[in-house]
Parts: sequence; structure tokens; C-alpha cells
Amino acid sequence: MDFKDFLSEELLVEGGRAVKGTSPIGQSDARKLGPQLATQVARELKLPGSKVKMIGSAGNKPHDQLSGDIDIAIETDDIEAVKAVAEKLAVQSKFKHMKGINVFSFAAQNGEQLVQVDLMPVADIKYATWSFSAHEDDLKQGLKGAHRNELFFAIARHADPKTLKQTDDGKPLQVERHFYDLAKGLMKGVRSYEGKKGQATKGAKMLSKDVITSKPDEVAKLLFGDSFKAKDVETFDGALNAIKSPSFRYKAQRTEILDTALKGIKKKELKVPSGF
Repeated sequence: MDFKDFLSEELLVEGGRAVKGTSPIGQSDARKLGPQLATQVARELKLPGSKVKMIGSAGNKPHDQLSGDIDIAIETDDIEAVKAVAEKLAVQSKFKHMKGINVFSFAAQNGEQLVQVDLMPVADIKYATWSFSAHEDDLKQGLKGAHRNELFFAIARHADPKTLKQTDDGKPLQVERHFYDLAKGLMKGVRSYEGKKGQATKGAKMLSKDVITSKPDEVAKLLFGDSFKAKDVETFDGALNAIKSPSFRYKAQRTEILDTALKGIKKKELKVPSGF
């Protein structure tokens, strides 16, 4: 599930088979099957083709590599309709709804094998195509889009958090900060760490979370600095170089950002790139 390697900071579904009995798909097969399925999904949902796109790395990796599944983004807020289509298209009724991240997985036929297809409702298909992209330069280095996104998530986490409420001894109870969401855009929200009796707890709940922008250039500008555009940070190396640049917006938090990104990469058992 390449595009979900880092769908959110709280909920992670990585690589493995969400639908039992499916197997990885080759790149040439992915390039044929993916667009066919996207067209079929668009037809079932009565949406224009421009609102349903194959995303992620499937079909874009070096020809001798396999992809764990095929990822398809759908610009819609009709979640139940997407679920119904996934269930209808599922071969042998092999279907799974991952509720936490709102992804609908089903088995599709590819010759004699079954492959996993993931349908994901998104708010803006143009933004999702960019945010979920796996750049050719990264793929050549054995990296995923998830590597780049770890840097984005880390910047959002450390950018400018504000403690809105705390205990008498300084423990945070409510914190406002940015969130980078691959499906929705750059967001700002408030998290509560307050227990029933007003004490600080380890667990957290989201009190609010609103989209600031889903325009890639604006996301790049707000996270990296005024001189950066989306194309400058669409690869891992581009994003890392931007963080190390004198023009980086959050220079004071640079060490924390890189440490957080590295921990995230290791936690997800991704290849550790050079440059940290």
C-alpha cells in the first residue's frame, strides 16, 4: 500500500496485504489494469474521469520491481457510494474497509492472480495526485513517496506549536499545531491531552482540525518558506535540501524536524536514505 505508507501520523497501514489471497503486481500489468479499473470506478460512481485517478508508485517503478497494490483516488465525499463500488467489484467477495483511514480495499483479477486495489476518497484530486506521488528520481534510489512525506509530517509537527492550556506544573493539556494530510491538505488543529479530572494524559484526542490549503504551491510555501514551490520539494532530496537551506522557514527547529523524520522512517521499516 505505497500511498498509505504515511497516510496520517495517527493511523498507519503499511505494505502488507489488507485483502487475503492477493499478491504483488508487476509494473506493466499495473499500467494496464490500473487505468482500466479507474475508468470502471468512475463509470460506477457516475463521475468524470478527471475525478478518479490512479496514484502512488504502481506502474511507475523500475520494470523489474513489484508493487503491493494499485491505489486509486476519488474526488468525492460520498463515502457510502465508494464502499458500495468496492464491494461490487471485489472478486470472490474479498473486500475490507479500513475505517480509521477511510480506505476501501478489494481483490481484482489480473490473469490468474488476484491483486489488491485500494479506493480512497479525497477532497481534491489534483492535490492528492501531487501529495501521493512517487517521483521517478526517488524510485530509482529505492525510495518511496513515503520518505518525502515523512519530512513534510515532521515539519508540520514542529513548525509552530502553541500550548493553549496547561497544568500548573507546565504539562500541556491543549496544543494547537499544523498537520500535513495527504488526502486533504495542510491543516491546523487542536489536540487535547486532558483527562477527565484535568490532569495530563498520554493519550490524545482531536478537538478541531481545519484545512488551511490544498494547493501544492501554498503547502510548499507555508512548510518550507516563501522561495519554495511544490516542484522544488516533490522528491526526497529536494525536500531534504530545502530543509537544510538557509531559506528554510523553520531553521530553529531543523534538528528536531530531521530527528522526527528519521524516527518515522525507521519506525515504518523504510530504507534509510543518505543525507540525514
